[in-house]
Amino acid sequence: MYQALIVDDEPRTRAALIEAIDWRKCNVKKVFEASDIREAKLLLEGNKIEILICDIEMPGGSGQTLVDWARDMKMLLGVIMVTCHPEFSYVRKAIRQGCYDYILKPIDYEEFQRVLHEMTGKMEFHQQNNDFLRNPNGSVNWGNLDYMENPESSREKQYREVRQVSEKRNVEQEVKQYVREHLADDLNVTVIADHMHFNPQYLARAFKSETGIGILEYITSERTEAAKKLLVETNIPIKEIASMVGYQDYAYFTRVFKKETGVSPKQYRK
Repeated sequence: MYQALIVDDEPRTRAALIEAIDWRKCNVKKVFEASDIREAKLLLEGNKIEILICDIEMPGGSGQTLVDWARDMKMLLGVIMVTCHPEFSYVRKAIRQGCYDYILKPIDYEEFQRVLHEMTGKMEFHQQNNDFLRNPNGSVNWGNLDYMENPESSREKQYREVRQVSEKRNVEQEVKQYVREHLADDLNVTVIADHMHFNPQYLARAFKSETGIGILEYITSERTEAAKKLLVETNIPIKEIASMVGYQDYAYFTRVFKKETGVSPKQYRK
């Protein structure tokens, strides 16, 4: 199992990330924390850390400067950048540094865990097969684990293509329309992305960039609003309403509804 380092100047961000992620499920046994670049360098030099999760903009130096330093030190790190900046220039820089992925704040923890699990799985596979892709300086380019080395990696090309497509299409409206029309169906990011011919991670990132919320959060909100309307305007049994808005498990529907509204469906109807 691996050891990870979270570098972010916001204590609440670090604490929330540590709490929200099932690290052992992602093959991570220990998580270190650093609030700035100086502290991060000391931890990286003094511990066997294989995974770096780093904010870009911090006092005392950027996360991208830290990654450059780690590469110069020949450290074999899988890197995930976390930032509130959706600008493509940041994405491009992260890709060129060999970072595995780029997550926007506020962090969608489900997306983050999926990316981390995917990255550690590929790290493990390539370590077992001694099948690393190395940069000219000898460091492993985890960002290109799936692809041949070339000036423009497939990952960079995907980011560029999605950016061009999202400029021509209203991603927010397409997602919202699909959700509203399929509330009763099994909805998730992958299903919607397949329908729209997007990569799920990129769609989730684009939607959050445009709306400030995650796709799953939006789905829950729409289902709750639809359920509230049905509870007030009809006499349909609550269990049937749950099914109509996409919840086959009545108990789960009740928990979600109460979390969103503060009251149970029965109380809301009364």
